[in-house]
Amino acid sequence: MNGKDYERCAASYLRTHGYRHVRLTGNSSDYGVDITARRRGHKYAVQCKFYSHPVGVSAVQQVVGGMAYYDCDRAMVITNNTFTRQAKELAERNDVELLDNIRSSGKARRLLLMIFYLLSLILLMFTRYALIAGITLAASVALILFILYLRHGALRNISG
Repeated sequence: MNGKDYERCAASYLRTHGYRHVRLTGNSSDYGVDITARRRGHKYAVQCKFYSHPVGVSAVQQVVGGMAYYDCDRAMVITNNTFTRQAKELAERNDVELLDNIRSSGKARRLLLMIFYLLSLILLMFTRYALIAGITLAASVALILFILYLRHGALRNISG
């Protein structure tokens, strides 16, 4: 995955978490804003950082600087990593939302769930393997509940 792929991943994440009119700015001179989105009457300027190390203060500075250009009243920085202490302090002073550890859209999770379901259906066809099928089905339900728990936690972080 590269930076542009991560921007698409972040846009998908925002859409699945209640943001509307999610748009990639799509150019190299984006004034520090990679995505614009709307939620609850606010327009967000979003900076995406796909880093192998914690995101520093410059990402917060960039998105704050780009807010006016895109006529936004809220700002957010999204990363696959974490944020430095300085970035968190500056974000708090400028009312910038920070979302860390946001990863890909979960295609692997969906594939894993499909495999669990198919395996359960195949095993249910053979009555003597009903116990194994039941265990497989229970494991897939547990996995679904775990995914929902993770999504709920991420949604709670966004909504405050």
